[in-house]
Amino acid sequence: MTIPNWLAGTYVGSGSWYEATGRSQNYRIRHMNRGTDTGFEILFKHDFEDGSVVEANFTMTWTSLNLFSVSTGGKLMGNGYLMDEFCHYHLEVGGAFVAVNLTPVANRLRVFGSSTKNKEGHYIAWSEGLELAKNGD
Repeated sequence: MTIPNWLAGTYVGSGSWYEATGRSQNYRIRHMNRGTDTGFEILFKHDFEDGSVVEANFTMTWTSLNLFSVSTGGKLMGNGYLMDEFCHYHLEVGGAFVAVNLTPVANRLRVFGSSTKNKEGHYIAWSEGLELAKNGD
């Protein structure tokens, strides 16, 4: 099974996170989804307003029709599914449970997610609006 055209590609855009304490912050995103022989990869880099940077690389491996496992660095972290125009995955990282949803909306890739706790221990949610990168982006 391959990944659908709406998901594949390199995207750029912006996002915002919202913490249960009332804090929030904006960030710039470079996000790539690419097919592999056994599934697909999601790689991203977030550049935050405060100067911090977060990068991640997740490997999604098909386990059955529409279902996949999620790993990073060879370690199984969670599971997910890809059905029609909706991709969802969840994973456990450092005692926090993270859920992420990706879907096409008006020729853009929208990403919505949440985590039961961030590095300060607070619930957090985020949304991102991404467009296919043009040459040089």
